[in-house]
Amino acid sequence: MRRGEFDISDRAELKKLLNEAAFGTLCLNDKPFAYMVSVNFAFRSGYIYFHGALEGRKYSLALKNHLASFSVVKEYAFVPSYFFGAMACGGTQYFASAFLEGELFIIKNKKQKAAALKLIMKKYQNEGGYEPLDAYMYDKMLDKTAVFKLKIASSSLKIKAGQNLNKEQAILLMEKLKKRDGAKDLETIKLIKKFCFQG
Repeated sequence: MRRGEFDISDRAELKKLLNEAAFGTLCLNDKPFAYMVSVNFAFRSGYIYFHGALEGRKYSLALKNHLASFSVVKEYAFVPSYFFGAMACGGTQYFASAFLEGELFIIKNKKQKAAALKLIMKKYQNEGGYEPLDAYMYDKMLDKTAVFKLKIASSSLKIKAGQNLNKEQAILLMEKLKKRDGAKDLETIKLIKKFCFQG
């Protein structure tokens, strides 16, 4: 059953997820099965940027068909069933997920390739500590690297953060998460407050 309460139309939330997620999954058309591959990526101004080899399945499929899908998931806390009772069906995973569709391009221009790779490096190594990607030492590497950009044509965002709970249930859940104090629990509490107690 489709859960409309988890659909989020706020573009700022989509941008936040795309900037925070460590990887996304690219889906390309192939026969008889679709081809999916996980990639590190950067997002900017309606485009997803990632890189790869100048050969192989991803590259050859990108040449054949420019239409692609891309999905991103950020995991929050798992809520065990015993937080609310003995029924197993009470267990659930909180998450944010985006599904994107668009047209995939292979960047050929060396300066544009370097600019895209700069975005990726800034996302994953924002502290620097490397030579700028427009330095001469990267010339051969840029020639041997495929850089892709996906122009986003459509997108959807879902965030499951307890929107289906009443106020008392949400407060109880936050108390239990705070007491458990797991790796993702504090971040999940902030998420619940944002989506269950807004307005």
